[in-house]
Amino acid sequence: LEQPPCSLVRAPPAAMVRLTFLRGAPLVAAVMASVIAVEPACEMPLDEAALLQSPVSVQRFKELALDAAPAKEESPDKKLPFSEARHQLAGKSVYFLPVDRFARSANMSQAKCDNDNTWCNGTLRGIIEHLDYIQGMAFDCIWITPVVYQYPGETPSGTGCMGYWAYDLYRIDPHFGTEQDLKDLVAALHNRSMCLMYDFVANHMGPIHSTAMAKEIVPFNEPRYYHQMFRGDMSFDEYTSKKSNWPPPAQAMWSSSGAQCTQGMDCSCYKCEKSDSDLGIVGEDPFGGCSGQMVFNPESLCPEGALSPYCMPGDYACKGYNETITQEGWFYDLGDLNQTDPFVRRKQLEWIGWFVKKYDIDLLRLDTAAFMSFDFLSELQDAAVVPIIGEVTTTNLTFHAQFQTNPLSNKRRTLSGVLNFPLYYSALAGFCGKWFPYSTFNLTFLGQRMEEQQSAPYHSVDALGNFIDNHDVPRVADVCRNDISRIYNSLVWTMFAKGVPIIYYGTEELFTEVRSSLWDKGFNTTAETYKLIKNLNLIRKEHRVALADMKIVPTDSESMLVFTRGARMRVFVNNLERSAHPVRYCPKEQRSRELCGKWSDAISGEEATFEDGCYVAPDSFPRVLVKLH
Repeated sequence: LEQPPCSLVRAPPAAMVRLTFLRGAPLVAAVMASVIAVEPACEMPLDEAALLQSPVSVQRFKELALDAAPAKEESPDKKLPFSEARHQLAGKSVYFLPVDRFARSANMSQAKCDNDNTWCNGTLRGIIEHLDYIQGMAFDCIWITPVVYQYPGETPSGTGCMGYWAYDLYRIDPHFGTEQDLKDLVAALHNRSMCLMYDFVANHMGPIHSTAMAKEIVPFNEPRYYHQMFRGDMSFDEYTSKKSNWPPPAQAMWSSSGAQCTQGMDCSCYKCEKSDSDLGIVGEDPFGGCSGQMVFNPESLCPEGALSPYCMPGDYACKGYNETITQEGWFYDLGDLNQTDPFVRRKQLEWIGWFVKKYDIDLLRLDTAAFMSFDFLSELQDAAVVPIIGEVTTTNLTFHAQFQTNPLSNKRRTLSGVLNFPLYYSALAGFCGKWFPYSTFNLTFLGQRMEEQQSAPYHSVDALGNFIDNHDVPRVADVCRNDISRIYNSLVWTMFAKGVPIIYYGTEELFTEVRSSLWDKGFNTTAETYKLIKNLNLIRKEHRVALADMKIVPTDSESMLVFTRGARMRVFVNNLERSAHPVRYCPKEQRSRELCGKWSDAISGEEATFEDGCYVAPDSFPRVLVKLH
């Protein structure tokens, strides 16, 4: 063979030996060899098993080889130079941090701050000074909260410290730093071959309680730029005057405005059925503990068997669901932008393109994406150029998928990615026992949802953002009641489920407070959870499974979940309390056969043990088995 040289790629043991050659980078040939004897207990890849059952031409065998898993398992960063790979969402892992809570600048006090909605004064410069800490966990990107100029005052709801109350889109808020600080952060990340995911809001601006307040907002300084449903004869000042107990203005969520179900009616799909017997607390519903069982509420407007605890965005089966109110309603007192106004639409599209170019942004995260029209979102994605991953709080997979593929035009993209709320709800309940329909301590249901998602009309499941907590929901350590085994199992699921894993800052310190400061913990790189997250990221990279196929392996227990990533990795997680006793993962179907060859746990390095077709883990902690060469 002439240059470039050929190299033989080792293939997994199977009934059909496949000799795969590489000529330079591309795969160019696959040669079918002899059939050899196989141990009956071995499980063979699906395509090769099919080859044994029917004649296949050499040409078709080549086609199968060209479509084989190894090509799909390549990380995008292995194929592309960083200048291109930084703009690719799929295949990345992300560390999410609120700028106000991660790191203060070195010359500032490092005292703890855990005020939920007031300024703690973390800065962009502080992030730059602690990039070693983040890179030490082997993340590809960081996601930061918005840093544009915020509403300068305080309301009963708090302040703009989280960055979602913009008052001037063209300035950096001095609480966070300067324009140069943001540019320096991007440059520092790029020097490390890391990328920045910048958070922004297009649905609304900051609090508005009068015409005078609206006039302070740049560039949307007129009341006509904001939705005003149900205003009637009220003046704009009257319409926006309330600072609590809304509406008015019309609200985008819950029954107060009739957004997701008929106004004033019961939108709670489930209720607590109390019992005289001592049943104790059975999970937690969204409204508090339940001494008894959560059961379907026949008086609600929900369909029986609802997957949501209450009518949510995308729950069209809820009686009275109103898409117009959902999109035009406000969040409390935050001025909801009217994208049908030509000035608003044009300025928003111009601004995002300008901001991305000015600060050399790699990726974007879009807040409250479910409350804007698909057509506007498609235009926003086009204007941004770089991928946008949107926040869509729903359990409806079809609705969720439409935020990747515009339902009004199947050939047009809506957004590049979507945060994976449908799986988050079931995962947190499945691992930690928080009540959620069908999900409480039920990992079988989580596996079913993972399978359903792969057949739903998404453009790319690889671009869905997986997470187990964030800045708007309880911490996983809190919900799991600090059970380290359950926490670690949930983190392994987050890191290896198909999609983009996102870890919320402070998880490495087992935070239970949602928005506490990190700087006072000293950026400890020896914490066990810090080391675990680093290890999981490195395993993803070393075994190139970021984009690998995923398949659920059914087990005989709702407390366990097993899934594959590619041909050479199996992930074993459970929701058992921490235990040093062996845990048996047994296939549900008798015909499922023991894995052939030697397997070891990539986390601990220990060799895997199988008994009677079951994998036997030495304790309740998660395992990521990889096949040894």
